[in-house]
Formats: sequence, C-alpha cells, structure tokens
Amino acid sequence: MCKRIYEQIKARREDGDLLTDEVRKEIKDAEFIRLSERWRKQLERPNTPKKLTKMAVVPRMKTWLSRDSGSSMSFHLTQVFTGHGSFGKFLAKIGKRVDTTCVFCGEDMDDVHHTIRDCPMWDTQRIDLRRKLGLTRDFTLGNVVEAIVGSEDCWRIFSAYVEEVMREKEDEERRRERARISSSSFTGNDEPG
Repeated sequence: MCKRIYEQIKARREDGDLLTDEVRKEIKDAEFIRLSERWRKQLERPNTPKKLTKMAVVPRMKTWLSRDSGSSMSFHLTQVFTGHGSFGKFLAKIGKRVDTTCVFCGEDMDDVHHTIRDCPMWDTQRIDLRRKLGLTRDFTLGNVVEAIVGSEDCWRIFSAYVEEVMREKEDEERRRERARISSSSFTGNDEPG
C-alpha cells in the first residue's frame, strides 16, 4: 500500500500536478480501501484456513487495519487469533498430545473459545474482562475484536488477559512435558534398544 501511494504521488509530481493535502489524503484513502478489499477477498476465498480469525476480523477489516499504532499484535494475541498455541486441540493436531482435553478443567475440547470464554480456571479474570470490555457472558472473538479495535485501553485490557492466560497454559504444558520426560527416563524408556 505504501509503495503504491508513493508511486502515485511521485507520478503526479512528475506530471506537474498540484499535490495538496487533500489530494494526498484521497490517494491514501483509495489505497487503504483497495488494500482492505484485497485482504477481504483473499480471506473469504473458499477453503481458506483459519475460519476463527476470518469470522472475527473480516467483518471489521477496515477498522482492524486502521486501529491505533499502540494496538499491536503480541505473540500470545497471535496465538489466540490463529488457534496455534497451548490449546489441547492444536497440540493434538501437531502430535504433542494424544487428546484435546483441557488440563485445567477436564473439558473435552480445549481450544481458543474454551480458553478465553469458558474455562473456569480464569473465571475471575474473565468476569473483570467482560465488565471492562462490555461483553456478554457468551461473547465471541468477533465481539472482542469489536470492543478492542476502537479503544487502545480495551486492547491493552484484552492483551493483558491473553498474556496471563497463555503464559499459564504454556507453563503447565512445560510442567507436563518435564514430567513426561522424567517419567520415561526413570523407567528406562529412553535407553536405546
């Protein structure tokens, strides 16, 4: 987008056109709309992976792309928006776990929705999050996006919630991995045959 804006301004300058602030803004706005539409078309293609992210972000694409610069994506936020993190569903998919169960509450499916919305492990933090972001009890990731893209404070509040939850999930996964390795070493399962 930035390259296209630069090229258009450069071409107009070379053609001797008058480049007012209004003309520059029109060019930038048109390129932003073009970028938003290209992303939307790409994300809405059939069989495109990451349905979770698409459902949360695509309907709010322009707002998402024009959010405040302080609203950056952290490692843990990216995990929540992609589903690639310490979630039983993802860990089972990549072969690090044999099942998708939540290690904190025993729920059969530990995924993003379960983690950010349902797992009782974080009920206290979630109640505070819902109150601060104005979310209903059965909120979706799309509801969260709606709340956070318009407010840097709301973005920070959700980011802090995600950081706390995902760090605890990662710590627990590391504990489980160490216990598994220790157990297999103790029983001699790691010795060559």
